[in-house]
Amino acid sequence: MTGTWPRTMIPQGAWRISGVLIAIMTLGLGCASSPPPIKPAVCATPQLPRPDLPARGISAHRGGKLGCPVNTLGAFKRAICLGVHQIELDVRVTADDELVIAHDDRVTDDHGTTLSISESTLLPIRELKFKPCEGENEEESIPTLAEALAVMPQNIWINLDIKENSPIVGKRVAETVAHANRFSQVIFGARDETDQAIRRVAKEAGEHSWISNMNRHLFRCFYVDSTISACDEFIQLYYLLGRPGSGTMNRLKDTGVRVNYSWLGDEDPSELSHALDDLFRRGVDFVLVDYAAQAMEAACTLGIAPVVPRWDGNPPFTCATLPRCATAQ
Repeated sequence: MTGTWPRTMIPQGAWRISGVLIAIMTLGLGCASSPPPIKPAVCATPQLPRPDLPARGISAHRGGKLGCPVNTLGAFKRAICLGVHQIELDVRVTADDELVIAHDDRVTDDHGTTLSISESTLLPIRELKFKPCEGENEEESIPTLAEALAVMPQNIWINLDIKENSPIVGKRVAETVAHANRFSQVIFGARDETDQAIRRVAKEAGEHSWISNMNRHLFRCFYVDSTISACDEFIQLYYLLGRPGSGTMNRLKDTGVRVNYSWLGDEDPSELSHALDDLFRRGVDFVLVDYAAQAMEAACTLGIAPVVPRWDGNPPFTCATLPRCATAQ
């Protein structure tokens, strides 16, 4: 014994409560002396890149829980056919420099095979198999970033959370997006070592890049400060620090920063409706959700219509029905 209580002797709930209280206290103390930031003159207030992109709505977190393994093409297709306004997905790089969609570096498939994305080449990663989407027979696999981009319609936001904080990876991701001609709808979730590489590729391609600052700080006010001073177009506020207050939202909106909120794990449509209504009233633009179907139902009750997907050229797949609000049927 060293004079500290062993964690096993303290009720588990007490740790969570203590952690929240400490975070709130330090958050208040840390932000109290932080002066309001000044928007650099070089930052232009960004407008929507295209009028057909949603101004607000539901983001399917990793594709949403729609009866498919998350971060798979099956999940993305179902979210698209549901009419979501944004799809969030995670990008990692393999040992042979291929970009794949995976949240964690260490992955175990439904047959018990485990490997590390960063230590494996694309071929064995492609051999990992996951259960089929409900009602289907074909097993799902880990897609490449190029494959994921290829199924996305042109009129939704694609929120790419780049897991590696690396300029080399940022450059590779941006080049893949440029090759797919998707710069106008991709939000690059980037850390400090990644965002400038993305900006350079966009400039060379004659495009504007949409950066979401993922280099979070312990204090939300510092996170907001760094996002504004970096001229980033998006911020992704995290639920552990609570829902954003009017001061935070006013500073972000005054400087043209759009807000993703990460995330809501509620499954009950009624609970989702209350939470979404509160977040949208606060000025949040897009809310990441686990249960996309229930969230879209709740969004309809708030007057937020689903997106009818549109592709340039031949659609890569077809939806059984076009998305619409159940209340309008």
